[in-house]
Amino acid sequence: MAKKYDGETLICRTRYDGKNVTGRVSLSSESIKVRLVGFEDFVYFKSEDGIPLQLEDNQFCTVTPGSTSPGSTATAVLGTHFLDISVRQAIIGFRPWKSDDLVKELQFSFSDANGLFNAPDIQKAISAANFERLPETNIIEVKSAGATVSVSFGYNIDWHTENFQVAEVWGNVTFDDAKTTSELSSFIGVLRTFFTMAAGIEVWLSDYWIVPKEDRDQPIIGGGRAPAQFQLLWPNGQEARPVDYSNFNPNKVLSCWGDSDRKVTSDCLKFWIDNWTEWRHAFSGLLVAIREGEIFQPSRIVNACKWLESTPGADQIKLDSSSDIDAITTAAITKARELGLMIDDRISGAMVRLGTESRNSLFKRLVSLVILKDDPALKARFLKDLHKAYHVRGDFAHSKFDHSSDEQFGEYVRVTKAVEALAFLLLFRQLPLSQGHNWPNGPNNFTEYFLEL
Repeated sequence: MAKKYDGETLICRTRYDGKNVTGRVSLSSESIKVRLVGFEDFVYFKSEDGIPLQLEDNQFCTVTPGSTSPGSTATAVLGTHFLDISVRQAIIGFRPWKSDDLVKELQFSFSDANGLFNAPDIQKAISAANFERLPETNIIEVKSAGATVSVSFGYNIDWHTENFQVAEVWGNVTFDDAKTTSELSSFIGVLRTFFTMAAGIEVWLSDYWIVPKEDRDQPIIGGGRAPAQFQLLWPNGQEARPVDYSNFNPNKVLSCWGDSDRKVTSDCLKFWIDNWTEWRHAFSGLLVAIREGEIFQPSRIVNACKWLESTPGADQIKLDSSSDIDAITTAAITKARELGLMIDDRISGAMVRLGTESRNSLFKRLVSLVILKDDPALKARFLKDLHKAYHVRGDFAHSKFDHSSDEQFGEYVRVTKAVEALAFLLLFRQLPLSQGHNWPNGPNNFTEYFLEL
């Protein structure tokens, strides 16, 4: 792995108007800032243009500005102009990253994944490997939508004992058709929501390394060539750390413990990638809910309802017999006019509502999809909380939201969990899980709601 630049400030230079312009660049996961100094004249770059900076160690850092801010300082005899650049993307490598460069391969690391990738049989095989027979390190591998996604253990070698040691877990994506960095960002969103769902806690992806479609190897000192890797930095404006889960122990939804577990996890990842376009808003709602954990701010009910409403199949069914409804509407309007009542719009509106599934019917249908056992009392309580949740959401929208007492707050938490439980279980029933897949109840699990009824 090449040198990492996170947390460093380096001297740099670039070309502007045919001249060398010097400056400095500060790199971190939270922010990337550049100051270019023109000792003789103004310095200006368009915000949409990538700026290639040659670093003091002769690597190139190509930055894409988010915003630019010119300025100057002066004494009685001298003036200096500078340009401050807030960077939204930086790519560091042996040459500048060109505007038409595409990404063929991506590698990344994970934050804590709640034991999702524990695979004792693979870890044991790595430790028992030798130079003559290198270990198999893949945990899962999926081919979908023109991409091959794999997750595998890294390993180190103790040259004194010739033993292999298991290192951190890495993800890798190889694209059939190379991608722009913007397309790459979207695909990372697919992966992050999936691994967050699977782990039951928010999972961050970071430490991105990319291989370009062209120039897939680079020259090295002393002659010869080596595989080319570029470090990709996307500053996120805050420290990239997940929620602190130390006070409770959420259960993961999937596992990689054995071969059968890894197959289920792989199949679910394929489902996630294949269905991203249709499900992405629902997947994003799940991510937000998991991120919130045990924190129930007023806005959480809004996310829960949006999550449910964006779930495919959770919208109100409109009846297909539109011609019959039109005929009934015409007849009703005609009869009303005969009685001297000019209420055409009211009749039309009422008939439209008759042609759409009511919210109560919708909730009953969805509850029957997720509660498979015959338990009328459970379904009735579930249905009551769902209606109450939408009443609370309506109060929130009209600035009437109040849960100042412990009883009110407890009710708010319960009905919010009801909506999240329904949204999650609608997804859970769609995942390609093995029959009798064991997903336990526990803190921060969406089905915890049912234990409290």
